[in-house]
Amino acid sequence: MKKLYPIITATSLVFIASLAGYHLPATGDLSPVKKIPVFIPDDTKVSLKNGTSLSGRLIKFDSPTKTIALGRESKTKEVAMKEIKQIEFQGKVIIKSGRLVIRGEGGSSNPNQNRQSWTEPLQNFKIVDVNEGKAEVTLTSLDSPKIRGIERVALNSSYVVEEIKFNPSDKIEIQVNPH
Repeated sequence: MKKLYPIITATSLVFIASLAGYHLPATGDLSPVKKIPVFIPDDTKVSLKNGTSLSGRLIKFDSPTKTIALGRESKTKEVAMKEIKQIEFQGKVIIKSGRLVIRGEGGSSNPNQNRQSWTEPLQNFKIVDVNEGKAEVTLTSLDSPKIRGIERVALNSSYVVEEIKFNPSDKIEIQVNPH
């Protein structure tokens, strides 16, 4: 019974933390987990590690199979994430009640001034509605004050994804800009 007590206690703490919307990182301290809605423009340029590039519309981001799919006209091209260096988003995106945003326009005179970079595991990026350019990022690697700041910005603005960089540790660096 003495050996079961610590196991039951640890399991109970993890379960209770999951109900509260938190996860327990390796350090043991509580970090918030928050889903942030983001928008992806309709034009995508995928730079491959071999120096070539592909373009189209990002229609699938499948973290379990580690593939993406680009659509162009009636054709679809799947690419393994291990072959991708980065994805750059260009063009327009329509957000919040029909407002049109063109990448690099409608913000400050310096479009990179408010740019943020979030580094998260592959599975933390998900396309919600490809036709409307809606996606979400589950933030797990930032502390509470930073996440609260991001949530405050998201109340009045929409985050537009400008770039996704891939690294070998199955993490992605997502560059976003509020509009």
